[in-house]
Amino acid sequence: MKILLIVVLLLLGVGGLVIVKFASQKPNVPSSEISNSASTPKPSGNDDAELSERLKTLCETSGGKVSVAVVHVETDKLAVVDASNELSLYSVFKLPLAIAVLKDIEEGRLKLDQKIHIGADDVTPGFSGNTQRWQKPVDYTIKQLLELSIVESDNTSSEKLLQLVGGPAPLTERLRAFDLQQINIKTTIKDYVATRNNPNTGSALGIVKLLSRLQRGELLQTSHTELLIGFMEHAKIGLHRLRGDLPPGTRVADKTGSGELNAKTNAANSTNDVGLITLPNGRGHLAMAVLLHDSPLADEQQERLIANLARVAFDSYSSIR
Repeated sequence: MKILLIVVLLLLGVGGLVIVKFASQKPNVPSSEISNSASTPKPSGNDDAELSERLKTLCETSGGKVSVAVVHVETDKLAVVDASNELSLYSVFKLPLAIAVLKDIEEGRLKLDQKIHIGADDVTPGFSGNTQRWQKPVDYTIKQLLELSIVESDNTSSEKLLQLVGGPAPLTERLRAFDLQQINIKTTIKDYVATRNNPNTGSALGIVKLLSRLQRGELLQTSHTELLIGFMEHAKIGLHRLRGDLPPGTRVADKTGSGELNAKTNAANSTNDVGLITLPNGRGHLAMAVLLHDSPLADEQQERLIANLARVAFDSYSSIR
């Protein structure tokens, strides 16, 4: 009996060693295969390939660089064209700036009704109509400055708001804290106007993520979300871009951006529009970003292209049940 027990124990010991050795072995997978599998993006299941192809066909007429993305906020269905391209934002940067200001208000560093003095040294070049507003020193509330920055794309109010949040670097840090990548605020408006170097940049993917999170109420308190989207709905600039070919009465909340004239084409070297489009019959919202750069098209043609892209996306997503 003792001999039988010893034999059993020996067999169990050998089997255990075999099991341990087998478990410790790893499949013989080449390192290149491991690397490739980690770096290759997997389809999300929400990619709208058909719409992406239709948008791409339209974008090919631009003759320049593009970064385009549209997402159905409620389902995360996504269509893209070179959406990771980081291009010059110009006044589109005033949208993340406004979010940062409102977040500082929520955290007690600023107040919406706080008076800010605007003097002669604060005036920042921009549209002539905006520049004329600041001929005399004046005190405006932060709410008024936000409205001017978003509704009229006023540079002086935007520059003052940028100072209030600490400048470009803290603004970019704020965006990173929101997990918003691919939006890089590098310079003030005054510095860019003076040097034409180091523009603020972003990608369509980065912008639509910001817009989607804004619409879902993930960035700001409800009252501040509604305030900002309300300002965007009353924007007076770029009415022939995202809004240009949508059905009458469609709610659009957007922020445009335009670059300086290209000496060769006599057209804007960048024409941008980003925003939220409300679909009919309770079908949700689109977050859309179109950034065009170095297109030889005339300004009107660039705006028409943006309008066409928005209409194709609108028609496609309006059928979502």
